[in-house]
Amino acid sequence: MSVTKPIILDETFGEKMDALNHLISHQNAAIDILAAEKRASLVTDVAGIATLCANDEILEVMDYGDGIHPAWTQGETQYNPEMNLCHVADGELEDGEIVHGAYFEWDKTMPVDMPFDASEALYYFDGTEGAGDKYITISVNYGSGWVAGESIQITLTEAPAENDQLYIDCGANNANNPTANRDWFVYGKGGTVAKQSGKTSNGTAGTKLGETHATDTQMINGRVNAPARVVYGYNRWSQSALRQYLNSALSAGAWWKPLNPWDRPVAQATTVDGFLSGYAEDARVHFKPIKHITVTCDADDNAEDITYDRVFLASLEQMYCTPQFPGKEGDYWEYYKRLLGRTSPAPTGQTYARLIKYAINAPTNPQTRFQRSMNRRESTTVQSTSASGSALAYYAVRAYRCAPSVFISK
Repeated sequence: MSVTKPIILDETFGEKMDALNHLISHQNAAIDILAAEKRASLVTDVAGIATLCANDEILEVMDYGDGIHPAWTQGETQYNPEMNLCHVADGELEDGEIVHGAYFEWDKTMPVDMPFDASEALYYFDGTEGAGDKYITISVNYGSGWVAGESIQITLTEAPAENDQLYIDCGANNANNPTANRDWFVYGKGGTVAKQSGKTSNGTAGTKLGETHATDTQMINGRVNAPARVVYGYNRWSQSALRQYLNSALSAGAWWKPLNPWDRPVAQATTVDGFLSGYAEDARVHFKPIKHITVTCDADDNAEDITYDRVFLASLEQMYCTPQFPGKEGDYWEYYKRLLGRTSPAPTGQTYARLIKYAINAPTNPQTRFQRSMNRRESTTVQSTSASGSALAYYAVRAYRCAPSVFISK
């Protein structure tokens, strides 16, 4: 067959291109319909989503911000929380295996108010102290209640056992003087039933157990804890009660354990079942326990804690907010970059209406929620997003919500 003129000069070329474009448009429409149908069939199928994530095909079916809705149950109530696709990446398992998958985060907050961590004990015993009068000297002012030079006086009616904890109830307020008739209790390590109790006073009778030091230094003076942690809890993700709750399928009373000598349980540890118990096993098996790095506060020398979590909270960096330690706590999530509509990370301390999340059990009520990152300046505050969308830091001991995140893969 000979060509007598270029195809573009063929009188029928326009008609052929119109037909081709018509065919392509119908084909694209058909693909869109199939994708929509596929999404609809997958919204509760975590195994199907996991296969797409592992095969790097998830973005062929979903876009960032699209949600899946696997059932989650708390007590007698079943929820179908929307989990937004936030980021597609590789994750590292504890044995070093690299798996391809995607990050999904609850679009709303969990229905439970829970502290990041509880107020900690002031002192833990070595088992040799014996009974009688004891005191701990306050060497550095903290707030308006902890006065340097005063001493916390107690009288033990029986000898404490090794690792028993002395807890002073300061009402989570550093204006409350721990020497002024505050309740004290001796518990077994992490226990909830007091072995003995009494009221404090200001005095130096009997045996000195130690003294406080800098207000937010970890493990600062032998067995004496930092006053800040005694009042406001500890902001270290690796040791937090919230991390233990999110990563457990155990029942109330079983999911929490002490992770440092002064660690105390949050009240919800004995009343709320572990978060993962709300998901069916065929769903949670695809929530992979991947590596996370969370940097600790200045008082803990900015150590990089490594944890392997099935459920976790987004860091400042992942939320596309200005990180305290750039490049340490995970890559930014594409979803948050698009949500904030920015070309550079959002400065903290400002308000971003698009960061507001509502309670799953009260969808018109905006919630303050914890993030995974701590506030580097002290050992007690956790980076959070307020109910108004402000990126701030709140005390670990306060009871707020969170938006759980998971990494899904096959």
